[in-house]
Amino acid sequence: MAQRDNVISPGIELGQRIKILRKTAGLTQQQVADALGVSRPAIAFWETGREGSARKHIPKLAALLHVEPEVFLTGYVQEDIDLIVSPDERDMVSLYRMLDASRKVSAQKWMERQARTARLEG
Repeated sequence: MAQRDNVISPGIELGQRIKILRKTAGLTQQQVADALGVSRPAIAFWETGREGSARKHIPKLAALLHVEPEVFLTGYVQEDIDLIVSPDERDMVSLYRMLDASRKVSAQKWMERQARTARLEG
């Protein structure tokens, strides 16, 4: 699993979740590929963390694997956490929750890049 400064890439986490859920469902990469209309190498590509077009297939993957799309992003169907946040953090969470699953992955990747840049500049 690739890590940089103890930050795991959202793409790698997404790939791991796809692989785990696929195996739990008892499906091969080829079966998932056939159901989604993509190639088997595309599924292998996604499962190794090089997400490619995986994000746009999250709703279909969720339906195929009988899970909520949120599972691909968080690993949880629903998680309630008591947390004290500032008004700007609350705004960020509210905006994030308005996004569909594929845009959440993009937002996570953007935040990861920003945090990495801030550490390098700091």
